[in-house]
Amino acid sequence: MFFEDSSDLCLYLFSQGIEKIAWDASGERLAVCFKDCDELYSGLIAIYDVRRTPLISASLIGFIRGPGECPKPIAFSFHDKFKQGPLLSVCWSSGFCCTYPLIFRSHILP
Repeated sequence: MFFEDSSDLCLYLFSQGIEKIAWDASGERLAVCFKDCDELYSGLIAIYDVRRTPLISASLIGFIRGPGECPKPIAFSFHDKFKQGPLLSVCWSSGFCCTYPLIFRSHILP
C-alpha cells in the first residue's frame, strides 16, 4: 500500500478499515469515513484528489468535521450537477445536514 503523506498512514494505522465511501461522478474526488478511529480522527470524512492516469492514485486534500458535539457521518453522497465541481452532502449524527462545495482549481475564475 502506498501512502502520500503521514496523515494517510495515521488514518490507516488507527482505523479498522473503511466504513463509508463516495466517489464523485467526475472521478476526481473521493470521500472516505474510517471505522473505529482514535479520538483525533473519529467522525472525520477524509477528502482525496484522485488521478486516473497512468495509474489510479489518491492524495489527501483534507478533512471535514461536522457541526455539533462529537458528530459522526450517518450518510454522505456527491451531487454532480454543480458546474464548478462536486457538492458533498452529509447527514451528521448531531442532526445537521450540510452541503460542502469541493470546487476544482480548473473552474476558479482568474
